[in-house]
Amino acid sequence: MTNTIETYLKQTCSVQTASGYLFTINHFLKTNPKAKRYKYQDIVNYMDEVSQKQANIQYRIRILSAIKKYYDYLVIVGQRSDHPCKRLTIKKPNHQSVQVQDLFTGEELLLLLTRENRYQHLDTRNNVLLSLLIYQGLTSEELTRLEVKDVDLDNGTIYIKASTNLNRRTLELKNKQMLMFAKYINEVRPVLNKYKTNKLLLGKLGRPLQVDSIHSIIEPLKALFPERNLNPRTIRMSVICNWLNESKIPLERVQELAGHKWPSTTEKYIKANAENERELINRYFPM
Repeated sequence: MTNTIETYLKQTCSVQTASGYLFTINHFLKTNPKAKRYKYQDIVNYMDEVSQKQANIQYRIRILSAIKKYYDYLVIVGQRSDHPCKRLTIKKPNHQSVQVQDLFTGEELLLLLTRENRYQHLDTRNNVLLSLLIYQGLTSEELTRLEVKDVDLDNGTIYIKASTNLNRRTLELKNKQMLMFAKYINEVRPVLNKYKTNKLLLGKLGRPLQVDSIHSIIEPLKALFPERNLNPRTIRMSVICNWLNESKIPLERVQELAGHKWPSTTEKYIKANAENERELINRYFPM
């Protein structure tokens, strides 16, 4: 049971995120004793005060994300029936937004798993690789860094190492991935592994896959969408967009799934359905 805001944050965020949000929320409540009854305009006014004290966009986005969590909690425990700032956002200046209309739906991405291969053993390997693209939204670089030890079939998870631009994370595997991963690791990969490497994904000659190899695997699939730009990057972008807009996963959770360091990076993938609110916040934070 969610008894306190601290418990709620620990249940819905990573340990580090929960700690940061709790600090921000406590400061917000201390300086705004009537916050429990705040309306939309009250929060816009508060964010206006924040912007006057701190021009850093990422800092302000972090504060707003924490405040949103506070009102999420109030709604869940029944202390409020409405969320006063759920759609309130802060746009990052001079930052090109994602053209979400050019991306692929979840149903379209599943078509990528229908490809057949002429080389023995590669069907299973390609299905493993493609499933990590369309279900976990990994980058090409993350795929090349994967090792066998990163896959935990007992718990149904895969560990993704941190990089310069992305956070580390442990992601759940889909039930439909479990059999293909078990077959690949236990039957197919030992046949391919001529060089005794620990890397998970191997080419037909036994060497670890490189980024160029992954792009080559995607290349024949472009015929499915001849008028659109299909590559590992647009697949990942589509997955993130679908998490937010098709599956309605909360932004903070999508940020963690994608490994984004900042909420503003994830926010770019939200389809415009509250343009009036965005215009209002832009007036309070002139670019």
